[in-house]
Amino acid sequence: MEGTLLQSLNLQELFRVVWTTFSVYLSVLTIVGGGFLLVDIYHRPRWVLKYKIQTGKNLMIEKSRLWSLINNILVNSTVVLLPGAVVFYLLLKWRGSDLSFTPPSTTVFLVDMLGFMMIEEIGFYYAHRLLHTSFLYKRIHKKHHEWTAPIGLTAVYAHPVEMLLSNLIPFLCGPLIFGSNLVTTLWWFAIAFSVTIIHHSGYHLPLLPSPEFHDFHHLKFTGNYGVLGVLDRLHGTDKVFRESSRFKKHRLIFSAKALT
Repeated sequence: MEGTLLQSLNLQELFRVVWTTFSVYLSVLTIVGGGFLLVDIYHRPRWVLKYKIQTGKNLMIEKSRLWSLINNILVNSTVVLLPGAVVFYLLLKWRGSDLSFTPPSTTVFLVDMLGFMMIEEIGFYYAHRLLHTSFLYKRIHKKHHEWTAPIGLTAVYAHPVEMLLSNLIPFLCGPLIFGSNLVTTLWWFAIAFSVTIIHHSGYHLPLLPSPEFHDFHHLKFTGNYGVLGVLDRLHGTDKVFRESSRFKKHRLIFSAKALT
């Protein structure tokens, strides 16, 4: 099997797939993460500030802290994510996935996306909860929790081991299990990563997914381990959150009025 895989490798295809997947990551990081960062630094546009969840936090981000964040992102991008994209291509090739840019049917696309969400919820919840055990928290996960009031770019601020085990693997498992089309996979990357950044943004903006659930996790250091909240509800790890005033705010906003 290994010989067959190596014989079937196409360097041009490998470069195309790796470059497109990594480009989606860089684009979302720059546009979505960078957009929130500009608001955090320059406080413009001012109307966004009224949607700040933890009022008064991160209004003046220290340069040393910001450079530490950027440096960590560069390390994770080059040491974990870029090599991960190469391995992901090899696994897609082994899985027999369609690596062309031919889009799938709407039904297949929607079914796959729903499956990806559930697989990520399972993978991320249990990996994340494991990272909160005393041994792993002190050595690995504590780095991510240096930001008790997270900003968008802290979505990828983590120890490289956490980036691989808790973030990357659950994120990639869906397309591999489903053997999905490359177009579906790229859309999944763009949407899921955008939502992850929004969950760390610190702003509960109209028409965007509510970040209250994960922001509360950073504030309290415990509970709310998943993405969708399904497994937290099942295991009761959202109990403190559900009893807090923040739970009532955990919804999609359809008006321009900020929740208070």
